[in-house]
Amino acid sequence: MATGKLNVYLVRHGKTMFNTSRRVQGWSDTPLTNEGIEVAEFLGRGLRETPFDAIYTSDRGRTIETAGIILRESKQTHLEINELRDFREFGFGKFEGEYEDIMFGKVMEHLGFQSMEEAFEKFGDDGYQIISETVEKIDETGMSENWDEMVARLKNALATVSAENQVENANVLVVSHGMAINTIISFFDKSLINPDLANASVTRLGFENGEWTIETVNDLSYIEAGKLVLV
Repeated sequence: MATGKLNVYLVRHGKTMFNTSRRVQGWSDTPLTNEGIEVAEFLGRGLRETPFDAIYTSDRGRTIETAGIILRESKQTHLEINELRDFREFGFGKFEGEYEDIMFGKVMEHLGFQSMEEAFEKFGDDGYQIISETVEKIDETGMSENWDEMVARLKNALATVSAENQVENANVLVVSHGMAINTIISFFDKSLINPDLANASVTRLGFENGEWTIETVNDLSYIEAGKLVLV
């Protein structure tokens, strides 16, 4: 039986080719850029003083690549990476690989807004849900993911992590995606949603006595600490 608190370090993957060219990247996948590799290295070095009991990623290459770098640089390569499909990013259907401006322009046109800022001002903390549901509506191919399906699988992913780590004060690393992490944040406190989650940032969750809490969001201190570590 677990005792103490489960500490989950939710990390956004390092910067990728599609991130750099501002293309839609949900279920589609591109490798890390040199910048993405470097920031993952810094994060790994900054986490050397945090011994992990387990590590999870989505089944997308960019999270697996990021996790491998973190394990190498934190000197914890003895850990096996557990791939969980449920930690995937939202699936944008026919818009995968499209320029972000084009997809969001079509979403704004459908909603009757001039800009994303205007939409988020109107919908507030529900902006991600409204935009995701709109993507599904305007994707005539039917390939876009359903918002409720993404919510269900992410909740299932958290349940899996908590169930599989029934040890005292366990530290678990999860490498996932920006919108997925913000969706998880929304389960517990929508006011903490951050549309600008940085690549390789840490959002820390605690799980104790059956309750989840948010400790930090978009924490870059581990990256900064890693920059000071001598290789």
